[in-house]
Amino acid sequence: SGFSMRLFLAAATMLVIASSAVAADDAASNAFRVCKMIDNTGLFTAPCQVSSRRYAVMATIDLPSADARKACAQIVGVVSSKGFHFPGGEWTVQIKSPTSGDKSIAFCRLPK
Repeated sequence: SGFSMRLFLAAATMLVIASSAVAADDAASNAFRVCKMIDNTGLFTAPCQVSSRRYAVMATIDLPSADARKACAQIVGVVSSKGFHFPGGEWTVQIKSPTSGDKSIAFCRLPK
């Protein structure tokens, strides 16, 4: 589908953007860097947010949950390949849709 292709290109874009991002030692700084990468793809419908209280990077994308799960996995893949770590808590990427309110339609764990 056209969307998978866009997602693939977005992941490639994230990698390019990420190449200039250097992983920090603390999870919160890394979370903000991941958010910046997500925002830079231009695919998400709302600005990415970091909740350090909930150990979450929260992104909003207008997608069915199956595609949101793929997007989530790709984000974590890029983050892992860049050597980003999220010590001190169970950090996750949470993806919401514009219609899902506060509920996540997909989430995945970030590397510790």
